[in-house]
Amino acid sequence: MHRRQFLATSALGASSVAATVSTSAAPRAIDTSRDPARFGLDLWSVRSQDWNAFQYVDHAVEHKLKVIQFADAHTLGGLEPEHARKVKAYADERGVLLEMGMGTICPTSSGWQGEKDPIEPWILRHVETAKLLGSPILRCLMGSAKERKSEIPLAKHTQAMLATLRNLRSRVTDLGVKMAIENHSGDYQGRELAPIVEEAGKDWVGVIFDSGNPVWTIEDPMVALEHLAPYVVSSHLRDSYVWTTEDGVAARWVVFGEGNVGIREVLRVLIERCPKASVLLETITVRHNDLRVKHPDFWKGYEEVPANEFMRFYALAEKGHPQPPLPQLTKEQMAARQLTDSNQGIVNVRGMFAA
Repeated sequence: MHRRQFLATSALGASSVAATVSTSAAPRAIDTSRDPARFGLDLWSVRSQDWNAFQYVDHAVEHKLKVIQFADAHTLGGLEPEHARKVKAYADERGVLLEMGMGTICPTSSGWQGEKDPIEPWILRHVETAKLLGSPILRCLMGSAKERKSEIPLAKHTQAMLATLRNLRSRVTDLGVKMAIENHSGDYQGRELAPIVEEAGKDWVGVIFDSGNPVWTIEDPMVALEHLAPYVVSSHLRDSYVWTTEDGVAARWVVFGEGNVGIREVLRVLIERCPKASVLLETITVRHNDLRVKHPDFWKGYEEVPANEFMRFYALAEKGHPQPPLPQLTKEQMAARQLTDSNQGIVNVRGMFAA
């Protein structure tokens, strides 16, 4: 059953799904033993602080975090080998593990700014930097919601990314770094990303599971995790709040622990099924998305979404209530908001570990 059947489904059907969710058994305990080993921060959470790499490490030490992930070359402060060695030495002295990230690895993605330049050398520079930092993975992505709606079909973007990966396989595996593709900002649902990893080769390609991005693709975060758990090598732990609107569903990222998408259970399952993966808090609280699912034109790019999976997402939204508009923030206010919300999120994650 796909989306056309959903459009004919009554609100009563969604309500019954919500009732099933609300009457489920009490949540199981979270395994606290892994908190000291793998809990950390995706540094995109505090990107507006104008910190250098060493200050990010100090921030991790201050909050007793064991892992930090540099989102990209800018966050790290460049890809010069000597700089990477210095950052690694500084982090080693303080007991902080490092993970490296980058943007798109798809030459047809709107995120690739190299125009006609080959993308492979750029990717390899990041892989080499990851190796120098001691990062076992390189976080990467295909694109965003733009690729789902672009003139180039999503499948062709996927094939372009897979071709790039095939070209790089021997050089990346020689360096001992695993490529980790994020379900990113509206590009892939979990059921779409899982077979991509299988085709690329799960021995050297894995997944960064981001629990916030599924709501951008009309997907319950737990559904995404169910598809992706066998491939997860690191994670971005984010919370969301969703509610129904006249046109469909509104989705907003919120401080961890303040959402309504069952993030505590997502955290429990993530730790249980992906015990070797880092659990990295990512906090973005000033983004809002209106998903106009009641309009047929919204479904371009989502034609194959199973109706039962969509209804699990819609049931979450039915439990929500309209939220006030987001504030307009200055650069200084944004930096302060990021730090405040990220710090609160750290406290809230640890509260779940301790519960």
